[in-house]
Amino acid sequence: MVSTTFAVSGVRSDDEVPAALQALFDVFAELGLGQATFEVTDTDVARLYVKHRRSVTPDRVAISGALSTVGAHLVD
Repeated sequence: MVSTTFAVSGVRSDDEVPAALQALFDVFAELGLGQATFEVTDTDVARLYVKHRRSVTPDRVAISGALSTVGAHLVD
């Protein structure tokens, strides 16, 4: 297993994490991704850690689309 890190805006508190994770749940199952966790920081940008097999590349577009349903967005 390896992990990929994404910067995410719109997840500013621990209270917003469950909704963001739920939005990712179905997408992760379809893409063959493993666990995800957020690290909320003192800034507007949180870190999303995604665990996955080395042979699987996380789909930024699909992840971004799922997050947008709860008002969060990937930061380039």
